[in-house]
Amino acid sequence: MKITFYVLVIYFITSAGYGQTIINAERLIEVSDSTIYALTLSYNGTRGNSNTNQWDIAPAIILLRKKNEFKFFGGYSLLSDSEKEILNGGFVHLRHNYKLSNRLKTFEFYQLQFNKVLLLNRRQLYGAGLRYGVVAHDSLRLDMELGLMRETETLNTAKLLPGESDHIKDIRITYVNSLRWKLNKLVKINNVIYYQPSVKRLNDYRILNDFNLIVSLTDHLELITALSTRYDSKPPGTLKYLDNSLTLGLNLKFKE
Repeated sequence: MKITFYVLVIYFITSAGYGQTIINAERLIEVSDSTIYALTLSYNGTRGNSNTNQWDIAPAIILLRKKNEFKFFGGYSLLSDSEKEILNGGFVHLRHNYKLSNRLKTFEFYQLQFNKVLLLNRRQLYGAGLRYGVVAHDSLRLDMELGLMRETETLNTAKLLPGESDHIKDIRITYVNSLRWKLNKLVKINNVIYYQPSVKRLNDYRILNDFNLIVSLTDHLELITALSTRYDSKPPGTLKYLDNSLTLGLNLKFKE
């Protein structure tokens, strides 16, 4: 069994990164028979004309076995100035996959989330479906997922428009397209697309495209560029339809 430790040590740029609802569960994944521990920690503070503090923490544990895969992701972000909180959000995500064949897997997941920017006091998801490996080569992998999920949201009533409900229950289709392309020994590209329309109202949907460019600098150090775009066709209150985030970081890896 291989044990891998990841520590994301630096974030250089983050833009609008927490105004989003879909959590990408594809970012940390290995081949087979592995145990992965990951931890992201960052702090940014300013003093002078403005006094701000930003804290971010994101743990992950992944157990990959011959037939079963167990994954835990979490995240919490707090940005405040001397007078108020600007960002305050977090989530936990639990996921299980069972291998039915070389190309076909089940998936089951549970997610709990809150986010003041998105007016979310509480968001709970649970769902299941199937994952199929369309292309499976050493340098190129394409997977697709299709399933259903139950969504329950409790929103901040103080910032909703007149007539909007603060308690929402829905069933959504969840479709995922995951591409992993190893260009050479040093450069990898990962791109994931999530599409989540409501079963009752197909014009109510959410889309996430998460693009990652990973460059190996040494055996233990990677440079990561991540560009995420999220779109919500029916955002609550006066929230915008579109969110974009850009992150540059260094990933430090240890294998045992």
